[in-house]
Amino acid sequence: MRHEDELTKQLRRWGHAQVNRFALSRADRSVHVLDKVRDHAPQTRERALQDLVARDGAERRRFMAANSGVQGMRMLPLWAVDPIRASNDADHPHDNPEIAVDVGIPDDLRWVDRALASMARQYPLRELIVRTEFTVSASQAVKAHMVADHYGGSLTLRQYRYELGRSLDLLRGRMAA
Repeated sequence: MRHEDELTKQLRRWGHAQVNRFALSRADRSVHVLDKVRDHAPQTRERALQDLVARDGAERRRFMAANSGVQGMRMLPLWAVDPIRASNDADHPHDNPEIAVDVGIPDDLRWVDRALASMARQYPLRELIVRTEFTVSASQAVKAHMVADHYGGSLTLRQYRYELGRSLDLLRGRMAA
């Protein structure tokens, strides 16, 4: 009786770990994106005009004229300067999708995965019943119907309970070994 209780507790823990195996990794939403970049913004129009460089290339042409060595030239003419190619890489603001992160199964419950993989090779219906029993929160009648739909046959509640008992016997033997 003690092994049955211990087995059931471990299978319930395993089922809970399977259901909650994938945690969603969310972006840091405690601070809005605009709040993050506000510190880098110029704050006023005057400061913006001082800080931000014009995008027409005038600054670059002034710099090149100053370094050209020609006396009195303040800005190179447009025809004397090759344009700098640039692509518009700006994207519309969007939320990145949430990413599912596999948190795994606790080490002390990995034997259940190995036992079920072994059981699936010989008794696929029994493996499906154990997996459904401990990962789905519903009545056994609903679980029997789910297994029957997945397996592609018919399964009564009585057959479901019988196969579950046989499966637990196999797992009990595996746990004792």
